[in-house]
Amino acid sequence: MYEFIRPFFQFYDKESFEVYAYSLAKEPDDCTNWFKQMADGWRELSPYTPELTAKQIWEDEIDILFDLAGHTADTGLPALAWKPAPVQISGLGYMTTTGLSAVDYFLTDEFMDPPGEHEEDFVEKLLHVKSQLCYKSLTDNLPQSSTAPCRERGWVLFGAFNGYHKITDEMLFAWKRILDEVPASKILFKCQVFFAPSMKLAAYNRFKRIGFEMNRVILEPATREYMNRYLDVDIALDTYPYPGGGTTCDALYMGVPVISRYSDRHSTRFAYSILQNVGVGELATDSLEGYIERAVAVAKDWDLLEYLHRNLRSMMEKSPVMDAKGYMREIEARYREIWERWLEQK
Repeated sequence: MYEFIRPFFQFYDKESFEVYAYSLAKEPDDCTNWFKQMADGWRELSPYTPELTAKQIWEDEIDILFDLAGHTADTGLPALAWKPAPVQISGLGYMTTTGLSAVDYFLTDEFMDPPGEHEEDFVEKLLHVKSQLCYKSLTDNLPQSSTAPCRERGWVLFGAFNGYHKITDEMLFAWKRILDEVPASKILFKCQVFFAPSMKLAAYNRFKRIGFEMNRVILEPATREYMNRYLDVDIALDTYPYPGGGTTCDALYMGVPVISRYSDRHSTRFAYSILQNVGVGELATDSLEGYIERAVAVAKDWDLLEYLHRNLRSMMEKSPVMDAKGYMREIEARYREIWERWLEQK
């Protein structure tokens, strides 16, 4: 989430807005320290109850409160039920409605939630921007892909860097079919849980039961240098029904095309929205068979792979997904709109 929250602290209009941050982090780290330095006001609230959290927000006289976590672990969402700010928004960190009538708006975009199609799925009013998120890589000065690795290696390496808990058997069967259709190809799983030998063994046995040829499967733990590992990957395979957000952006930034699947559900459309905004929406499909066919077709078109590896970063940098200043001007325009609306209703 750090890469998506940075614009709210780094590029806001300091002449028109003040930003107060309410941290629920139990142990501060480099990220929280950076946010603390950038904010106009900083509150450490991790030992607080929701009621005391709401009281602090109320005392700070916050006009617009933006929840970035939704129904995730150790969230501050219950504090919003007290309505400590006159206007409250949620978005970015969770894949669906808060279910709280006290939350007024939910941040989204037209690819996540086409206007007029998903309103009934949300308690909140939908607040549309060009791209619901804006990405900034966690690491500066990363090397850029110059070609598809398969050109030099002679075979295609697929990558799945999403959290292991997102990998369903349905997708594993799909990925096996893709490997079967692309001779000599392999798949690299890079997941945090593989630091534990027991989890690595459990995954090995699971993939073997699915029918994978295990000499074509690579299991690696996630590392701080994992971005550089993308330089060895030809194509990233996204998970479903919970696709990647940060991992999708990481892959594209490193020049790796991402094959994704989506449906009508908001929670399935994160990668679809990113791909559409970057200009490669054709890499996403709304069916399992389409997903398999798209992955196989791209894997067999090495000219296309080379083009994407060389150009995806620049395409991404020119898109709404990385236009941090434009993103914040659009967000702030929405702030003004919903604040004026509140004043009129008041």
